[in-house]
Amino acid sequence: MDITIMNKDGFIGIISSSYLNDLIENKEILAFMRSDGWVRIGHDPIRKCQQNFNGLERRADDTSQQGSFLAV
Repeated sequence: MDITIMNKDGFIGIISSSYLNDLIENKEILAFMRSDGWVRIGHDPIRKCQQNFNGLERRADDTSQQGSFLAV
Protein backbone atom coordinates (compact mmCIF):
# COMPACT_ATOMS: atom_id res chain seq x y z
CA MET A 1 0.00 0.00 0.00
CA ASP A 2 1.31 3.46 -0.84
CA ILE A 3 1.26 6.37 1.61
CA THR A 4 1.57 10.08 0.93
CA ILE A 5 4.23 11.75 3.07
CA MET A 6 5.68 15.22 3.60
CA ASN A 7 9.42 15.40 4.23
CA LYS A 8 11.26 18.08 6.22
CA ASP A 9 11.70 20.26 3.12
CA GLY A 10 7.94 20.32 2.53
CA PHE A 11 8.21 17.97 -0.44
CA ILE A 12 5.17 15.73 -0.80
CA GLY A 13 5.76 12.26 -2.16
CA ILE A 14 4.44 8.71 -2.13
CA ILE A 15 6.21 5.80 -0.46
CA SER A 16 5.51 2.15 0.19
CA SER A 17 3.93 1.64 3.61
CA SER A 18 6.78 -0.73 4.50
CA TYR A 19 9.11 2.32 4.79
CA LEU A 20 6.85 4.46 6.98
CA ASN A 21 8.01 3.22 10.40
CA ASP A 22 11.66 3.69 9.50
CA LEU A 23 11.05 7.24 8.26
CA ILE A 24 9.16 8.11 11.44
CA GLU A 25 11.81 6.58 13.73
CA ASN A 26 14.62 8.39 11.86
CA LYS A 27 12.66 11.67 11.98
CA GLU A 28 12.89 12.03 8.21
CA ILE A 29 9.27 13.12 7.63
CA LEU A 30 7.00 15.79 9.06
CA ALA A 31 3.67 14.14 8.30
CA PHE A 32 1.86 11.38 6.48
CA MET A 33 -1.65 11.11 5.08
CA ARG A 34 -4.38 8.91 6.56
CA SER A 35 -7.86 8.53 5.16
CA ASP A 36 -9.08 11.23 7.58
CA GLY A 37 -6.27 13.71 6.86
CA TRP A 38 -2.65 14.56 7.66
CA VAL A 39 -0.95 13.08 10.72
CA ARG A 40 1.76 15.39 12.05
CA ILE A 41 4.68 13.56 13.60
CA GLY A 42 5.13 14.70 17.21
CA HIS A 43 1.70 16.35 17.33
CA ASP A 44 -0.90 13.73 16.45
CA PRO A 45 -1.20 10.24 17.91
CA ILE A 46 0.43 7.50 15.86
CA ARG A 47 0.63 3.79 16.38
CA LYS A 48 3.84 2.67 17.99
CA CYS A 49 5.43 -0.73 18.22
CA GLN A 50 3.58 -2.77 20.78
CA GLN A 51 5.47 -3.39 23.98
CA ASN A 52 5.00 -6.18 26.48
CA PHE A 53 2.32 -5.41 29.04
CA ASN A 54 3.70 -5.60 32.59
CA GLY A 55 0.51 -4.78 34.49
CA LEU A 56 -2.07 -6.98 36.19
CA GLU A 57 -4.09 -8.97 33.67
CA ARG A 58 -7.61 -8.47 34.95
CA ARG A 59 -9.34 -10.72 32.43
CA ALA A 60 -7.33 -13.81 33.37
CA ASP A 61 -8.83 -13.95 36.89
CA ASP A 62 -12.34 -12.79 36.05
CA THR A 63 -14.48 -15.47 37.73
CA SER A 64 -17.52 -13.24 38.22
CA GLN A 65 -19.19 -14.68 35.11
CA GLN A 66 -18.74 -18.37 35.99
CA GLY A 67 -21.95 -20.32 36.17
CA SER A 68 -23.94 -17.76 34.25
CA PHE A 69 -24.24 -19.71 30.99
CA LEU A 70 -27.73 -19.95 29.63
CA ALA A 71 -28.97 -23.45 28.81
CA VAL A 72 -30.55 -23.72 25.39
